[in-house]
Amino acid sequence: MFFFKKSKCKDLYSRETQIHVGRNTFINPNVIIDSPSLIKIGSNTIIRAGVVLRPESGELVIGNNCVINHYSVLHGKGGIYIGDWTVIGPHCGFYAQNHTFESFDMPITKQENIGKGIYLMGDNWIGAHAVILDDVTIGKGSIIGANSTLTRSMPMASIAAGSPATIKRKRYSGPWDFNKAESASSEGMPVNIQDHVKKRGELIKELIDPNDIVLDIGCGEGIVTSILWSRCSNTRGCDYSSESIERARKRNPTIEFVASNSTNLKFTNSTFTKVVLSDVAEHLLKTQLIKTLQEINRVLTKEGTLILTTPLTGNGVNTTTYAHIYEYSKREIKAILSKLFSNVRLIDEDFGVFVAKKMAT
Repeated sequence: MFFFKKSKCKDLYSRETQIHVGRNTFINPNVIIDSPSLIKIGSNTIIRAGVVLRPESGELVIGNNCVINHYSVLHGKGGIYIGDWTVIGPHCGFYAQNHTFESFDMPITKQENIGKGIYLMGDNWIGAHAVILDDVTIGKGSIIGANSTLTRSMPMASIAAGSPATIKRKRYSGPWDFNKAESASSEGMPVNIQDHVKKRGELIKELIDPNDIVLDIGCGEGIVTSILWSRCSNTRGCDYSSESIERARKRNPTIEFVASNSTNLKFTNSTFTKVVLSDVAEHLLKTQLIKTLQEINRVLTKEGTLILTTPLTGNGVNTTTYAHIYEYSKREIKAILSKLFSNVRLIDEDFGVFVAKKMAT
C-alpha cells in the first residue's frame, strides 16, 4: 500500500491534525483522529463526517476503495484491519478491546484493557448501527445486517443478522464452486478438487510422525485433519468458522476441533511439535498472515516445525479465484517465513509445500 498525500482532520481535542492517505482518498475535515501515526488508509477511500478513528496502542489499517459512513467509531487497541471494497454504514461500532473486571476491589477503568483484533477480509457490507466486537473475523464478501451485534467470526459470503448475529443464508447457491468457497467441503466437491485436497493431505502426512503433537490451522471441515490423524492420533484442528467446526466434529467425532481465529490461537505456549497451515495463507490479509505466523511460533515447541502450503502463482491481488485474497510467489513466501522461522525449505513446488523450524530465542 502506498501513501501519497496528507489529509486534514481533527484530533480528540478538536485540534487540527494530518494523516497520510492514498491517492484520491477523501477524509471529511470533521473526522476525529487519535494517534494518526498508527493509521494507514489506502486509495479511493471515503471517510465521512463524524467518524472516530482511535487506534489507541494498536493500529488501524483501511484498504482501498472503502467507504466509512457518518458517526461510526473504530476503536482499535487490538488492531482493526479492513480489506478492500468494504462499506461500513453510519453509526457502526468496532471495538477491538475489552476491559477485564475480575477484581471487585478496583474500579474497572483501572483494570487491564486487552485487545485481540478485528479483521474484515474485504468486499464486506456492514449495515447501519451494527456493532463488531473483539476477536472477530468477517470472511470475504460477507454482510452484517443493520442493528446487529457480531460476537463471533463469520465465514466467507455469509449474510448474518441479529443480536447476537447468526448466519441467515449464504450469498451463493447451487453446486460447490471453487470460486465461491474458501475451504474444502465434505459434500459436493468435484472429484478433481477432492483428489487435489487428498493428495495435499497425504503429502503433508509424510512429514508427520506418530509421536508428534499436531495442530491443523484453518482446518475447515477437517478433510486434511483426518488424513493427518490417521498417522498421528494427537492431531487437533481449528478454524475461525464455527459452522465449519460443527461439520468437522460430526464428520470426525474422535478428533478435537476448536473454533479459533488464527491470529489469536486458543492454545498455550509451546504445545505443538508440528503446526500445519495448509492452503490458508492465500485466504488471509497480509497482516493476518504475519500475525498468524507469530502465533504459530508461540504455540510451537522449542524444536517445533511449521508445514505451510499455498498455491505459488505469484499473481498477487489478481487471484485465480474470488475466495483468495493474495497469491504469493515462492520468493515472497520464503522471505516472509525467513523473518520468523529458521531453515526455511520449499520441498514441493506443485503444492507449494514449505517446512520451517521455530526460530531460537
